[in-house]
Amino acid sequence: MDTHYSSKSARFAGRLFSKQGRLHLVLDVDAEQDQARVGCRVDGEHQVFSMPIAEVSRLLAANSDLQLDGLQSKETSNRVVGSSEGWYFETREGTNGPFHSKTAAREALEQHVIAAQGESA
Repeated sequence: MDTHYSSKSARFAGRLFSKQGRLHLVLDVDAEQDQARVGCRVDGEHQVFSMPIAEVSRLLAANSDLQLDGLQSKETSNRVVGSSEGWYFETREGTNGPFHSKTAAREALEQHVIAAQGESA
């Protein structure tokens, strides 16, 4: 596999691109198989499929202005709070946790945002 794709593949998860008028979300990447799992909605149904990393890279570059709302914002990081019981993150739906560390709570919050974006795509 080309090391160019291998070094970029870790940064693809959670990124958005538009193809054929639909918003797509990169769910994860398998650099060894040179494939990315991508999700989108078609007629109200969530579809998940594989695409070559080269194609995903091209589409991400063409749609570089698309971003997940709030994933890296100050407001998002303020949603992670600690207490004597552990670490939590707060969403519109309620408080989630406890997690064993701030990092674990932050990662769970990021996955929550990605999942919520996938539901609205």
